[in-house]
Amino acid sequence: MVRCMEVSQEKGYVWIGTRSGIGRFDGYEQRRYLRGNVTHILEDEEHTIWVITEKGIFRYNEIEDNFILVRDKDNNPVIASSLCLWEDGVIFGGRGRLYKYNYEDHIINLFHTLKPNGKYHISNLYQWDSHTLLATNRWAKALFIDIATGNTRPVPFNSEQIISLLIDRKGNVWVAHYNQGVSCYGRNGKQLQTYHTQNSPLKTNVVLSLEEHNGQIWMGTDGGGIHILNPQTGKISTLRYIPGDRYSLPANSILCLYNDKSNNMWAGSVRNGLINIKEVGMKTYQDVLPGQNYGLSEKTILSIYQDNDNQIWIGTDGGGINLFDPATGKFHHILSTWEEKVASITGMDKNHLLVSLFSQGLFVFHKETHRYQPLVIINDSINDILCHRGKTVNVYQNTPETILMLSETPYKYHIGKKQFIPITKGKGITDIVGTLLPINSTGEDCYLHDLEHIYKINSSLNELELIFTCQTDTVFNSVSLDENGLLWIGSNYGLSYYNPVTKQYTLVPNTLINEISSLICDRQGRVWIGTEEKLFAYLIKEKKFILFGEPDGVVQNEYLEKPRLLSSSGDIYMGGVNGLLHINRHLPDEPALLPTLQLADILVGGERVYDRISNDHQLSVNEKSKPIIIKIITRNKDIFRKPMYRYTITGLNGQNIYSYLPEINLSSLPTGSYHIKAACSTRNGDWTADYDILTLIVLPPWYKSGWFILSCTLFIFVSVILIFILLLRNKETKLKWAMKEHEQQVYEEKVRFLINTSHELRTPLTLIHAPLKQLMDKLTADNENYPLIQSICKQSERMKNILNTVLNVRKMEVGQSTLHVQSIQLDEWAEQLISDFKPEASVRGITLVYQPEPEIQTLCFDKEKCTTILTNLLINALKYTPDESTISISTRLSEDKTRVRISISDQGPGLKDVDTNNLFVRFYQGNNSRPGTGIGLSYSKILVEQHGGNIGAYDNKNFGSPGATFWFELPLNTEPGNITLHPQEYLNTLLAPTQETESIPKQQEENKTAPNHTLLVVDDNKDLTDYLATALKDRFKTIWVAADGEEALRLCRKKRPHIVVSDIQMPRMNGYELCKQIKEDLEISHIPVILLTARNDEESQLYGYKNGADAYVTKPFEVSMLYAIICSQLHNRERMRTRYTDIGPLPPPEEGTFSSADEEFLNRLNQIITEHLDNEQLGIPFICDKIGISRASLYNKLKALTDMGANDYITQIRMERAIWLILHTELSVNDIADKTGFSTARYFSTVFKQHTGCSPTQYREKPPVSTQ
Repeated sequence: MVRCMEVSQEKGYVWIGTRSGIGRFDGYEQRRYLRGNVTHILEDEEHTIWVITEKGIFRYNEIEDNFILVRDKDNNPVIASSLCLWEDGVIFGGRGRLYKYNYEDHIINLFHTLKPNGKYHISNLYQWDSHTLLATNRWAKALFIDIATGNTRPVPFNSEQIISLLIDRKGNVWVAHYNQGVSCYGRNGKQLQTYHTQNSPLKTNVVLSLEEHNGQIWMGTDGGGIHILNPQTGKISTLRYIPGDRYSLPANSILCLYNDKSNNMWAGSVRNGLINIKEVGMKTYQDVLPGQNYGLSEKTILSIYQDNDNQIWIGTDGGGINLFDPATGKFHHILSTWEEKVASITGMDKNHLLVSLFSQGLFVFHKETHRYQPLVIINDSINDILCHRGKTVNVYQNTPETILMLSETPYKYHIGKKQFIPITKGKGITDIVGTLLPINSTGEDCYLHDLEHIYKINSSLNELELIFTCQTDTVFNSVSLDENGLLWIGSNYGLSYYNPVTKQYTLVPNTLINEISSLICDRQGRVWIGTEEKLFAYLIKEKKFILFGEPDGVVQNEYLEKPRLLSSSGDIYMGGVNGLLHINRHLPDEPALLPTLQLADILVGGERVYDRISNDHQLSVNEKSKPIIIKIITRNKDIFRKPMYRYTITGLNGQNIYSYLPEINLSSLPTGSYHIKAACSTRNGDWTADYDILTLIVLPPWYKSGWFILSCTLFIFVSVILIFILLLRNKETKLKWAMKEHEQQVYEEKVRFLINTSHELRTPLTLIHAPLKQLMDKLTADNENYPLIQSICKQSERMKNILNTVLNVRKMEVGQSTLHVQSIQLDEWAEQLISDFKPEASVRGITLVYQPEPEIQTLCFDKEKCTTILTNLLINALKYTPDESTISISTRLSEDKTRVRISISDQGPGLKDVDTNNLFVRFYQGNNSRPGTGIGLSYSKILVEQHGGNIGAYDNKNFGSPGATFWFELPLNTEPGNITLHPQEYLNTLLAPTQETESIPKQQEENKTAPNHTLLVVDDNKDLTDYLATALKDRFKTIWVAADGEEALRLCRKKRPHIVVSDIQMPRMNGYELCKQIKEDLEISHIPVILLTARNDEESQLYGYKNGADAYVTKPFEVSMLYAIICSQLHNRERMRTRYTDIGPLPPPEEGTFSSADEEFLNRLNQIITEHLDNEQLGIPFICDKIGISRASLYNKLKALTDMGANDYITQIRMERAIWLILHTELSVNDIADKTGFSTARYFSTVFKQHTGCSPTQYREKPPVSTQ
């Protein structure tokens, strides 16, 4: 039951209120909302939809596509039963109350309480004037309500039992009282007219609804249909339901009427839903019950023919022949032909028709008697072809005297002569493809067609002439001739036409039409096209297509190629499987209002995402999202008209997509921005403008986003760097491990040698020391040899102690060492040990003073090892203490009472800025000249650290006293017992060289760098070359590496390194041969070569020096030592080159060169220059010719040896000769210039002044001191 409705002005939706809720129809589908009885629907000026139900007022929320219950300020539902538009909002009427919604603040508030009718139930509200409302209720009289005060007053007209009320354009009030018809009242309440069953064509007095449409009053009744009253004439027409007539009103009980703002008329029925009422110019007649005159006996039409009386004869598929009268629109079923399949029908004479019945043959049909008579065919073969082959024979009256009988062999039948004339096939015609169908006749010309050809009958020759043949796989389904003589062709490729005069074939492009099944031309320049259950009209002059559908009276139909007719009145008839379509030549005019399009909804994977659209109509989705459906709504005057749609997607090649549906389905869109526009076809065949619908932004997945790609790029970049660093570190680690292994191997070899040597020395030392001891014991102290023997004995004892120390340390390395810690009286132990040194000290007048700490009584330590420590420190003190001085030995507690310090202070020279970090390292002697092995302090340090103590020294001058103080500390809390020590490389510490083994000053060492020099390292051990290249890479500009002598020699000749470091033992070419080849090659003989070898014998070194080696380094070696040797060689070269460039005599070749080849080269060069010194032609070409060397080689060689060019070198020699002549002869300046090869004395003086800083004359008068 449709109780109310509203057509939205914004989007064109039809909102339908029923007892069970509200529906929304967009022309294609209906959506339901709410539940309950809906009594009123209204769209306000802001296009908000308001709905009233028994639960209260609801407002439509477009974003979420739902209805929201309206609540007051106390959050209670607002209950109302009526509503009315007002200029500044919407007024709602309830029980005794008025509510108002204001556009300004968008709030609904209680507006007025009715006075004095506080309980009046307002069922309907109407605006009476600018300050008055009209309220109605069926069970109470109507009231006027003052909008300003809420006061009520009675209305001046009869208002009892009002079912419906209408205020027309003139202000008159039309009232439908229950079961009393309709009355019309003036504004003053005077009754103007009344209409009921007794005085009008009304079929019932129960009028349920009233509406005004085009100045006429429409009345919806209960069971009587719709009555339309013309107030001017008083005439009433009726729309009623007629069973079987699809163009009658579908229902007779109409509950509501509604005239929308586009002037469309709607009717809401009680049980048949919503009805849209409009006039159409097309009707499709379908089958009805036999005997009824408003339809066909069978809906499938096979043939159609109009006789001279304008009666239309219709052949059906099994329903026989139907007669249609265009004047009355009534059908007459010829029952005598029932169940006949009338394949073709045409005229014969005034009273007869010629009919082709499927599989039965040809018959003459009498119009009056409705009886068939077989057509008499005397010729048996013709009779067999036309009647007994089981094939359809199409008949067509091309002239009043002749009929064409179109079968596999066409014949012309002469009606008067009853003669059959065969139509022969003309030139180029082989077989008829399919069945011949007539097109049209124009005078004597008659056109036919089959599936592939178009023919014309030559009447004089009775011959078929081929007019046109289709292209490739085109199939001609239907052909029609227009008034201009063009043949319009409907094929499986759409619409085309052929001009028989110009013989030009043209295809009419259209993406919505694929295959045409039927077409026919009318007299208004239109081609009517039936295709795919749709009907189009092509406007020939405008070149536009118009789509017709249900709103025009067209039902879906499969149109057939034969049943088509252009009637004598100009109307078009097209038959098909689903009935006969009648197109009136005068189609109703409709306002040319262009539809508007906008976005209706959008679904992503079936989920509504309309709320995610931004204000600028943009939506962002992920690339891998589900299919996207974009729905649009067309705001059209006729919502049921289904236009064609054209979608344009900018960003997707700008392609157009055509569709019959108001939605587009997009899937698998790549990343990007897509601007979607839509247009639709208009009623006259045009297209609307493209409307902006949506901008769709497809976001890349997270793994394709810019931040992720950037992060991955950075990650890969950082990873590559880290991998590169790790590889470098791994390589460096491997090199370090290799060097450590090498160092360990060297260390083991040193230790092995040392231990072996120590063991070997113990026997001869015993044989020396024992006899000496015996000898000394036999001598008296006053013997002159006693002091000498005593000294020798002392030193041999010392050597024995050193050997014992080394062997003891080795024992600690190879096995577990144990500290035998015991509690010892510290003072007693110290005094006893000191007393052992007093005899030696007294000889030199040295006093040993012991200063104990009273608090210290006992101390736990290894007595034997600590005795060695204190002994070594006392020996050291005695060594550096001058005669007649004092050595102080003291003990004291540390400040935290945890350690005991034993100090030995002497009055010797002091430490004198000695590096105390190296003081306890082997062989470190500081800045004094006292000899010593340095092993005692180093060994003492090891023993102290085994006890967990510390050892050190400081200069007494910091405290105002001479000498130095050596001390060691032992922990106080050590418990007595045996402490097992883990093996360590004690010898490595004992034998470790100091950082200042060489006496090169530190500043000078640091300054020896070679940033502009290049180095070539040659060794077949890749680990060693890689290590050296890595260790020295910051010291040289470039380092090249070679694996053998041959590769190195090639690199020398190509790269010209400043220095070469090469191993001796290598494959292919050893280091000796490489050195020899370099020194004998004049081009590279100046390059210094340093040889590396594991052999340390003099013979090997001598052999290397004979082959020209500049230096010899024995493996193993320290990198710092190698670098120092390299710097020394480079420094010598630089110093020698400086001697050449300085003012003064050139050094002799034997001093300025480092190889015999270089020396021979300079001697030869000097000889040539000296012999030709007075020759002005002496220059680079002259020298190159004499020596037999290229200019480049001469330059490179001199540059490497002297840091001078050839011309500068010649000038230098000339200047030396000139200075000698000035100082030792009386020759004039001109003579000296001639003898030194200068062309003029002036040029000689200029060069001389540049060289010496003064003129030749000044130099002779006052020579430099160094030359005198």
